[in-house]
Amino acid sequence: MTTGNTKQTFETLIPEDAFERDTAEGTLGAEEELWLSDPKTAKLAGGAQKILAAESDKEFSGELIDCEIEANTGVHKEPSGVANDLMERREILLGHADKLDRLLGTSGTHPIGDWREQEIIDKPHYQRLKDKLGWLIRRNNTFSLHVHYAVNGKEKSVYMFDRLREYVPHMLALSVNSPFWQGEHTDMHSSRVLIFSRSMHRAGMPEPMATWENYEKYVDFAQKSEAIHALSEIWWDVRPHPGLGTMEIRAFDSQADPRRTAGLVEMTAAVCDMISAEYEADERLPIRPTREIEENKWSAQRNGMLGHLTNHETHETIPTRQALENLVEEAKLSSKRNLSNLEAMLGEKTESERQLEVWRETGSLAEVVREISGRTGSGF
Repeated sequence: MTTGNTKQTFETLIPEDAFERDTAEGTLGAEEELWLSDPKTAKLAGGAQKILAAESDKEFSGELIDCEIEANTGVHKEPSGVANDLMERREILLGHADKLDRLLGTSGTHPIGDWREQEIIDKPHYQRLKDKLGWLIRRNNTFSLHVHYAVNGKEKSVYMFDRLREYVPHMLALSVNSPFWQGEHTDMHSSRVLIFSRSMHRAGMPEPMATWENYEKYVDFAQKSEAIHALSEIWWDVRPHPGLGTMEIRAFDSQADPRRTAGLVEMTAAVCDMISAEYEADERLPIRPTREIEENKWSAQRNGMLGHLTNHETHETIPTRQALENLVEEAKLSSKRNLSNLEAMLGEKTESERQLEVWRETGSLAEVVREISGRTGSGF
């Protein structure tokens, strides 16, 4: 690249062979963020760095704070393989938590965790974010589930990215699990969205890209301006992952019940299968404007499965649960996956609703924390 009379070397963050490797399309992986709590106070408590020192960095990684740890799966053809990996990782973490005298749990936010008391881990990436973003990054004590779906072809990845945006509200509504923040009932079923994607730039709902060239131009702009040093500093609800050749869904609150986590992996697989089939059949559908999708996302954030979503074609609203049922039925026409966990979830209360029930029954957010932890360790 040449600027004026000065020749500069610029190496883009996007691999040249992005989305053009031999990765089997439709394979899946996931990352699950979990928290550690003090069993006496139920408040967030450190220990993740001790666990990381004892475990493989392929299966576990550090996140922003020492009370948070991320479990990473292998690559699998089916959602069940991803779910089994996550269960195995949880079992290992439960053993470490017991030795450290900690509760292990996961939810979109910790009901009573105080961000002011948390230690940002000693890792260059997070220390750089701390220096750059200050208060915003320090208060980001949130926990989510990220699911990857392998895609072949740069232009196909952009179409999938643009289309998946439409279903972020559906994914969020089904996964809401964070009604509390800093010990307060927020009146939101997902306060994680409020804390993370509505306060952090380069987070939340992205605008459509339309072409691979537009995506490259954006990354080029962000990199050259030194806004980002890695693609992982783009935190959209849906983002291309050129290094892995995957589309990464980041819209989910994390789930305590491992069966519900399995259902969200199934949902990702089925919706991506549906969009992939559209592309391959050259039956591409309209790309929805961000401003319309944001209206549905707000309803999902505020009401979870108890609200309404607006049909982009008719502009009429229908109950969110019905919208989810319609989406699953549509996806099943293209996807041959086993969706039993996902279908069971459609008739259940969300984990946000469960948190609120425990709080109203006990009057104690500490009991909410313990109940979440109990469900996180269920099935072992």
